[in-house]
Amino acid sequence: MPSLSRILAYVLAGIPAAIGVAFVARFAYVTSDTAIDGASNAFLFGMIAAGAFVGPAVAIIVAGNGHKRAARALWALAFLAIVANWSHTLGAIANRGAGTEAERAKASDAVKDDRAELARIVAERAGMVFTPTTADAVTAAREAINAAEAIRLRECGNGDLKQRGPNCRLRETEEQAKRDALGVVLAGKASTDKAEKLDSDAAEIRARLAKAPAVQSGNAIGEALGKFLPMSALTAATFQQGFVSAIVELLIAAALALPELLRSDRSAAAKRDTDDAIAAEVSARPVVVTDVQLIEPPRPDVETVGRFMLACLSRSKGAEAAGGEVYARYLQWCGEQAVPLAALAPNAFAEQFAARCLRAGIRTRRGDGKVYCIGVKVAA
Repeated sequence: MPSLSRILAYVLAGIPAAIGVAFVARFAYVTSDTAIDGASNAFLFGMIAAGAFVGPAVAIIVAGNGHKRAARALWALAFLAIVANWSHTLGAIANRGAGTEAERAKASDAVKDDRAELARIVAERAGMVFTPTTADAVTAAREAINAAEAIRLRECGNGDLKQRGPNCRLRETEEQAKRDALGVVLAGKASTDKAEKLDSDAAEIRARLAKAPAVQSGNAIGEALGKFLPMSALTAATFQQGFVSAIVELLIAAALALPELLRSDRSAAAKRDTDDAIAAEVSARPVVVTDVQLIEPPRPDVETVGRFMLACLSRSKGAEAAGGEVYARYLQWCGEQAVPLAALAPNAFAEQFAARCLRAGIRTRRGDGKVYCIGVKVAA
């Protein structure tokens, strides 16, 4: 049964893993065209993320159980899942503020357009040269034409040469001068109206710019990195996002694999402690008393299993020893002693041997109807 500490470690590591899975799954859903496509893509992205996070831990467990080829295949699959999920995480990070960035870009473009329009209006207004004219001046100019026309009609008649007075030509000239003056006044009034319109537009734009919120940079990190890296702000931001997503992927995968790695370390330490205790137990017995060599006293049969393991079994990475091979070597070892030892029966040996393997952290597996000790080599 897993220890409480391992369960707690998996729970704590599973929290960021679940968040990471949800992060890429949501990205897949919101970037899909339809709800069905979104659900399908979310499932696929989430499954890849789960494989990327859990795959290394599973590969370690399988390798610890002695299935080396399967472990290598799982490592390759976990690597591919990590690479794929890294790209998904990168896309999710890059897309996390797409709406806000779009609004920010829209606001920034609006401010730029207003400033450009204001500059154009100011330049056009500054280039206008005219005499300011009011509507009253236009009215006065029209009344002057009417008066000149009336005078001309009295002096010149209705076009009959017999009715033309001596000052008819002068009155016609005066009327034409009044009309020319009206043209000047009308041009001045049009320029005045245009200038007022430009001033009004400029005032409206200035008021809009004054009320516009400050537009923050949408790529602050990229701009900061671009200041000391030989790359553009956009490239620097992309590089930073890729680096962050890769670190997150590896951290989550490492957190989920850590309990198994720590468990292996504890098993190895427990095995060393057990071996030291058995060695101390065997070597603690005195062999010489008053210069007389002592004959080894008989020991209970169960002691022969521990002594046999110390003498004939050794750790060997990648090796496996079948249970029948171990028992046969045990029988041989019992007969090789100076005082032959009574060997345990197969069932009794198996019980004692299994208990000591558990204490020493030696793993076993079943295959082809046999029991194999993983990572153990039998001495010849």
